[in-house]
Amino acid sequence: MCDDKPKDSKEKDDVPIGRIITYSVISVFVLWGLTFLLFFLKDPTFGRGEFGDMFGAVNALFSGLAFAGLIITLILQRQELGLQREELEQTREELKNQRMEFEKENETLKYQRFENLFYNMLNLQQEIVTGLRYDYEEVESMFVTNASNNHLRKDNHRVRMTVVGREVFRFTFEEVDVDYPERTTLGIVRNKGYRSFLSRNGVAAYDDTRIPARFDHYFRHLYKIIQFVDSQGFPFEEAYKYVAMLKGTLSRYELVWIYYNALNPSFANFKKLIEKYSLLKNLRRDLLTKSLETDLYYKKRGIDLDTIKDNRFTGRDFEYFLTDKADKERKYHISAFWRKEELNKGQQILDSWKALVG
Repeated sequence: MCDDKPKDSKEKDDVPIGRIITYSVISVFVLWGLTFLLFFLKDPTFGRGEFGDMFGAVNALFSGLAFAGLIITLILQRQELGLQREELEQTREELKNQRMEFEKENETLKYQRFENLFYNMLNLQQEIVTGLRYDYEEVESMFVTNASNNHLRKDNHRVRMTVVGREVFRFTFEEVDVDYPERTTLGIVRNKGYRSFLSRNGVAAYDDTRIPARFDHYFRHLYKIIQFVDSQGFPFEEAYKYVAMLKGTLSRYELVWIYYNALNPSFANFKKLIEKYSLLKNLRRDLLTKSLETDLYYKKRGIDLDTIKDNRFTGRDFEYFLTDKADKERKYHISAFWRKEELNKGQQILDSWKALVG
């Protein structure tokens, strides 16, 4: 059905030029032949002047043939232009198809280049994690026999210890000794783990020790990976798919450190990406501490920890640093923990918490 229309159209446009020319030439010769026949069979009374006038008709014929030739020329030009249009249309269609193929190839190459770099960045991130180490010393006690009197005596000696890889995140948050000058005294307070340090000094003092600096390379590269995905201009669901791959590599204590790190105003851009891609969706809220800010907030409102837990809240930092206000400094928007289609769950929790604390 589709092939018939162009064929019919072409048949209508084609003119039997050969036949027209042939019939025209034959007509000219026939008329010339009749003219000479009349000359030899003429009536004697037929004058030469009258005979000469007969050629006027022949002249008119030639003029008509010239006009017909002009028409034939125009028809031929029209047909040629029609063919040129068809060729241009075919060329345009071929260029369009080539452009579409080129765009597809470009899109494929774009994804290939992106994925190659993305997976290389993921591998490098894991290498950074594997390369983490924390060296410290422990005092180890043991009983030894006194050679002079065979009595047992306690001997203390320092043993060098090392924590490596992902275990560094847990160890530094839960166990490392953090020496920090107490703000109200001249003494040195030793905190057991960064959990204890934040509880005594607050999130505002997060950068006051050297421990977070151990993760600087880790945090910078983690931010670069998410920023790289975000900068590609992919549809959100496509970009989220790649960020979800990254989320799948994060351990529970990595998420805890990310949580406190991005509350620092210096990492505001990182916090925005965390909220955009719900990076803390899998955060274990019970692993957070109750920082000084949270503790003072509860005390100011006369709310005890038991009341908070009885209402099924963590009693830790999670609710205090949660907000539904966009771009709020030192607070996490609910989108950091719930995706767009789940935001109502986060909003309900936040509203219930606000109703409790007033």
